Amino acid sequence: MRWRGTGVTERQVRPRTVPWHGVRAPEDPKAQIVEAGSRCLVKLGLERTSLSAIAREAGVSRQTIYNHFTSREEIIGAAIERAATEASTRIISEARKNSTAAGFVVDLCMAAIEEFRRNPAISPMLPALDDPDARNRVLTPEVIARARIYLEPIVEYLPERAPHLDEMTETYLRFELSLLTIDSAASRSPDAMRGYLHRVLVPALGLPLDHS
Repeated sequence: MRWRGTGVTERQVRPRTVPWHGVRAPEDPKAQIVEAGSRCLVKLGLERTSLSAIAREAGVSRQTIYNHFTSREEIIGAAIERAATEASTRIISEARKNSTAAGFVVDLCMAAIEEFRRNPAISPMLPALDDPDARNRVLTPEVIARARIYLEPIVEYLPERAPHLDEMTETYLRFELSLLTIDSAASRSPDAMRGYLHRVLVPALGLPLDHS
């Protein structure tokens, strides 16, 4: 077909496809690359998770990776955030089985710390927390606002604590950050940590103690 009066032939423009294990590109290629990054973190660890390794895991070329991400660090950051979100959903669901707000928050904190230490798709965050600037970023208003969702179930137990949710979230994050980065007698065994959290974190959040 020619555009009228121009002599220029219209060309059929088709979307460029890239092989993904021999098939068409997925509807959300960025998500597929992030998933490949998560698998590499689990299989290889942070140091060996290179851009080439992610490309191999996703079944694409490095150039295809660069079509969607600017660097290895961007992919790893997205992969860690995705894994942390999935873990948080699972942890919150389990902690909500408690019959008290105190039991909920203690189980939530203990499970989150265990996940940070044991889940290879999340544990790369821990060395970064040794940096003072990184620790400070954990307590910004933006992070606290996003972390509120983790403590919102407390309001189901104690509706009167709703006005204090931001303050409780900041306090919770301070405790968790301390337990993740500073080893002490309070964190050297599950029983010691559970007792510490009941004695110290629960009242710090303004929650009634369990007396079972």
